[in-house]
Amino acid sequence: MTVAQQVEDVRARELGWSPVEIEELCESVGHAPSVHNSRPWTLTLHHRTAVLRENPAPVMDHDPQGRDQRISCGAALMNLVLAVRDLGWTAQVEFGATSGLVSAAVTAGEPSGPSPREAGWAEAIPKRHSHRAPFSRRPVPELFREKILDAAADPRGGGRWVGSSAEAAEVARILSRSANAFHADAGYTRELTGWATPEGRRLQHESGDLRGLAAVGLTARTTHLPDEHVLARLLREESVLLIGTRGDRPVDHVRAGQAVERAWLEATSAGLSVSMMTQPLHMREVRTGLAERLGTSLIPQALMRFGYPAES
Repeated sequence: MTVAQQVEDVRARELGWSPVEIEELCESVGHAPSVHNSRPWTLTLHHRTAVLRENPAPVMDHDPQGRDQRISCGAALMNLVLAVRDLGWTAQVEFGATSGLVSAAVTAGEPSGPSPREAGWAEAIPKRHSHRAPFSRRPVPELFREKILDAAADPRGGGRWVGSSAEAAEVARILSRSANAFHADAGYTRELTGWATPEGRRLQHESGDLRGLAAVGLTARTTHLPDEHVLARLLREESVLLIGTRGDRPVDHVRAGQAVERAWLEATSAGLSVSMMTQPLHMREVRTGLAERLGTSLIPQALMRFGYPAES
């Protein structure tokens, strides 16, 4: 064993995790979806516990509660839990908060192998990606929709599919109004450009090329917005899932991120493509309107699109 390997082995024993475990935990968390690829979290490992902490960030005028950041942290937390389970341990999660920033400690307990579903989700983590391009008209099988909805569910929240033509028309009207508001707001684009990572700035630039539902999910001044009738048709043709929570505290935003990631990994395992929209839900009236129009008691936190890529 080399000196470097000896040092690594000593450090691993001090942390309570083996080098193999450390690698899987870090890689799984690193693959989580995050707003503009900002990865707004810090991961620390010690004594068989992995702690994920929300990083402080500038308050954004259009997202003062930091929903996007905490949803991102929730997705990373879900991947962390799945990595612990995939390594063969039970995973106990304990939430905390310091100075308004949420944290979650995941402790590896007794030896326990993952369930087949957990193993499938863990395998899908590195395969997951965002598909903002249009989908084909091939419908998502109802069995897949049921599994995705079940994956998103937990006692504190869950999902709600946009269903009927009437619902599609109502949701299209809400999304169109919010998109036009962002489209006309030069301050929003300036704020995002100043805050986002290089990847985020690239997405802002490419938002002008987005079409369909993706355009109303990431709207900038250069975005070509579809009209309400086109949006309503797409909402009928695509499988669009509202992710919501029972409460609206910071920890609920984290739990929404966990639900998003479970649904995303379930879809990835089934060979589906996915993208997520949170920008419209920065507006209180959009969250309220979606809940009322869809007849749900859930507080809307994110919208997700599921489908098969359109042929180029």
